[in-house]
Amino acid sequence: MKKLITALVVAALLLTLAPATIIYAAEGGVTGSGKGGNTAPTVDGVWLVETGDDTAVIAMSPLAEYRVKVTVSDINTIDDIQTIEFHVYHTSNGAQSQTSKWDADECAIFMWDKTGGWTMENTGTTTWVLVSGDSIAPSVFTGTTDDWYLAFRPGELAQADASQNWHAWARADDENKKGEASTATGASMGAYNEISFDTATIVFGTAAGIEPGQTGYITSPYTYVTPQVGTNDTHALGVKSELTWDDMGTNTITLSQTADIPPGTSGQFTLIVDDETLGDPGEPKTKTQGVTISNTTIAGHATDGRTETIDNGDEGTSDTQLWMALSFAMDGINEVTYSGIITFTVTN
Repeated sequence: MKKLITALVVAALLLTLAPATIIYAAEGGVTGSGKGGNTAPTVDGVWLVETGDDTAVIAMSPLAEYRVKVTVSDINTIDDIQTIEFHVYHTSNGAQSQTSKWDADECAIFMWDKTGGWTMENTGTTTWVLVSGDSIAPSVFTGTTDDWYLAFRPGELAQADASQNWHAWARADDENKKGEASTATGASMGAYNEISFDTATIVFGTAAGIEPGQTGYITSPYTYVTPQVGTNDTHALGVKSELTWDDMGTNTITLSQTADIPPGTSGQFTLIVDDETLGDPGEPKTKTQGVTISNTTIAGHATDGRTETIDNGDEGTSDTQLWMALSFAMDGINEVTYSGIITFTVTN
C-alpha cells in the first residue's frame, strides 16, 4: 500500500515540472489617408440695391442704373469660387436655373469669372447694359464670406409691371459644386416708350400735285407711313398735326380738323388716317377719322401690346403701317408745295 502512494506523488511532481507553452504576438502597419470633401459654396443672400449704397430697390426704370448684391460663403475660402452667374428676371420667366435663356423683355444674364471678370451674356442686340466700372468683386480671397456687386441698367423693353415682380437670382460655382438663391422681395418696372420712322418725309399726291377740291394719297417713299414703336407696356398709338402748313413763304393752308372739308371754306385741308387700305394708290379703307391738332388715338390702337422679344433674340420694334389721305378745299389753294409736321405718339 505504501508503494502505491509513492508512485502517485512522483507522477504529480513530474506533471508539475513540465515546460510551459509560450505564445508569441505578430504586428505590422499600413498608411491610411483620406481627403476632405470640396464643400459647395453657399449663396447667403441676393438683393436689388441702389448704386451708391445697400438701400433696397423696390421700383426700377429702364436705362437707370441699379445693382445686384450677392453674399457668398465657402468653407474652403472664397478663393475656391470660380464663377458667379447673375439673373435679373421677371417672374413670368419662371424659376431660374443655369439653363435659363437670355430674353431681353424678361431675363438678363450676367457673369463674374475669376479670371475673366464681368460679362453680359446677351446673344442678340440689346439695350441692357453691364456697368462694369461700377461692378465690384472682392479684392482679397482669403476669407470665407464676401460680397459681389453687379451694376446694370435694365433695357428699354424690360416689361413694365406696377407690382414687384422683377427679381434677382445668383449661382456660385467652385470646381464641381454650386449654391444658388433668389431675392426674397422684388421691384416694379416703369414704362418706356420710343417711336421712330424709316423715313423723315412723306409725300402726298403725284408729281403733278393735288388739284383744289381733290384728294391725294401717300406716294413716296411708300404708299404708307410706318411708326416703329419700341415700348415695354400696353399703349395707345395716336396722331396729330400742325394747324398750319406753309410753303416756307407766305402761302399757308389750315387744317380743318374734320374728316371732310366744311362746305364754303377756303384755304383748308384735311388729313385722314387708317390702318387698312383699299389698295393702290394707297387709299385708306375707312375715311372717318380726321387728324386734329390734339393727340387723338388712332382707331383700333387704344390698347396695343408691348414690344415682345424671344429667347436669345434681338430687341425690335412693333411696326404699324398706316395709310393717309390729304384733301384740299376748292378755294384758296395755290400751286406751291405745302409742308407741315404730322406727329405720331405713344401713350401709356
